[in-house]
Amino acid sequence: MTRVAYLCADPGVPVFGTKGSSVHVQEIVRAWRGTGATVTVYCTQLGTERPSDLVDLDVVEVRPESVPGPARERAVQDAALGLADEVLRNGCGLFYERYSLFSPALSVVARVLDVPSVLEVNAPLIEEQQRYRQLLDVKKADTVFRRNAATADVVACVSDPVVHWVRARVPTARTVLAANGVNVDRISARRPGRRNPDHLTVGFVGTLKPWHGVPGLLHGVALANQQTRDPGLRWQVQVVGDGPGRADLERLAESLGVPTVFTGAVPPAAVPALLAEFDAAAAPYPPDAPGQDDYFSPLKVFEYMAAALPVIASAVGQIPSIIQDGRTGILVPAGEPAALADALVRLGEDPGLRDRLGREARSDAVQKFSWSGVLSRITGALPPARRLAMR
Repeated sequence: MTRVAYLCADPGVPVFGTKGSSVHVQEIVRAWRGTGATVTVYCTQLGTERPSDLVDLDVVEVRPESVPGPARERAVQDAALGLADEVLRNGCGLFYERYSLFSPALSVVARVLDVPSVLEVNAPLIEEQQRYRQLLDVKKADTVFRRNAATADVVACVSDPVVHWVRARVPTARTVLAANGVNVDRISARRPGRRNPDHLTVGFVGTLKPWHGVPGLLHGVALANQQTRDPGLRWQVQVVGDGPGRADLERLAESLGVPTVFTGAVPPAAVPALLAEFDAAAAPYPPDAPGQDDYFSPLKVFEYMAAALPVIASAVGQIPSIIQDGRTGILVPAGEPAALADALVRLGEDPGLRDRLGREARSDAVQKFSWSGVLSRITGALPPARRLAMR
């Protein structure tokens, strides 16, 4: 039985939180446990939304000191080293780290314990931090990343652009493409047919930030409802999530006359039941969203598919490789509410289309995008001798 040490030193990613990154952590842990491995998670942010099936999960938390500026970056590194010390004390048969800025943990643990190691890279964090937040010690962030990527037996990347980003910095890195997935047991297929005779519901799940495109969804729904004569075929919106854009979105929905329900942030365990109440789901990324170069791998789209929902999504990034237009969803140009409205009108008027798209989407989720399959691709990329070394 393999003993896995999973480390996430990013204080912005609570292990038991409501973010997509939190879901990602939990699902990789579940996938490992599904192989029969025992897992201990080492983190800087525990979170408060522990699901019932992970109550028995061993978690070690070392919180970074709360300090501003350059001291904050050093505090994250110190916390990561503290977590590495805990791993060394406890031991493991395989070390798995979610890449975060300033954590040297993998290069320390893998070399001291001489165990197989995986570095999971979900985004080009150095550029992302510089563009959207603040990165003071760029040289240190780059040095730490290069050392970890060169040490890891496998660098698991969520998209081809992330693979290219890693290889540009560390040409010798042993990369594997491992796009995100979905837990097809946790999220089951919704029942066919509409949920409410008075209206249809298009749902969105995610953080309410500009690059998720919810304003475009609201404008699209407003246009669709203007084009629809039958009141029973008009759409309302349900937004599952919270964030800095919520107040502006509430005002926009009111000004457009679009009936909209904001649930706020919910724990991952509550998401499947909410998905089951949608008639369709949207991923309306705008043209200027981060990751238009395809580095993002949208968890929400995989979850929509697992719920057997017809998906309306912007044709950007990795999405056209996930959604087959006309078979598992409808792809629309980013930033064109009129195209989104046309898709909603089509779905509203054709219940057979809604059910067929949802059924095929669920099939793809099960056959192509399960988390167990994601983990199999990652472990399959380990050198044979290192796979045999797992303990």
